[in-house]
Amino acid sequence: MRGLGVVENHSTAFEWYMKAAELDDIYGIFNVAECYYKGDGVERNEALAFEWYLKAASRGDLQSQVNVANAYYLGQGIEADHQKAYLWYREAAFQGHILSQKNVGAAHWNGDGVEKDVAESAFWYELAAQGGDPQAQFAIGWFHMTGTGVEKDERIGLKWIHRSTAQGYQPAIDYCKENGYRVY
Repeated sequence: MRGLGVVENHSTAFEWYMKAAELDDIYGIFNVAECYYKGDGVERNEALAFEWYLKAASRGDLQSQVNVANAYYLGQGIEADHQKAYLWYREAAFQGHILSQKNVGAAHWNGDGVEKDVAESAFWYELAAQGGDPQAQFAIGWFHMTGTGVEKDERIGLKWIHRSTAQGYQPAIDYCKENGYRVY
C-alpha cells in the first residue's frame, strides 16, 4: 500500500484487495484480513479479520495459519479455543514455522489444548531449536540434561544450552551460571 506512481490511498487499496479476494486470490484474501485486523483502509474488525484469515489459512497460507492459531489462543475475533489453536499451530509447524513448532512443544509440555506428552514436546522443541529459536534450544538442552522425554545426554544438552546462551537467552545464561557451566 505504498502508492508507487499514484497517491497513497488505503481505502482504495482495500477495495482492490477485496476485488482480488472475491476472485479467490490468496494474497487478496490475506491482505483483506490484514486490513481488517489493522484497521488499514477500513474500520478495524477482529471478527472479520479472523474470517478472512481462516479462508486463507484453509488454503494453506502459512502466516494466516499462525494468525488463526493466535486468534483462537487469545480469543481475538473468535471465542478462545486452545484445542483449535493447537491444531492450527501444528499445521503451521508442519510447514516449518519455528514459533509454531515451539508453541506445539509447549502445548504438549503443558497439556494445553492437547494431551500432555513430554516426548512429543521434546520432538517439537528440538525442531524449533534446529531452526535457531533460543528458548527452544534451552528447553531441548534441559530435556537432554535431565533425561526428560529424551535419553539423558549432558553433552548434547550443554550443546543446545550453549547455543541458547550464545544468542543471549537469559534463562540459559542463568542456568549455566547456577550450575557451574561456562557461558558462551
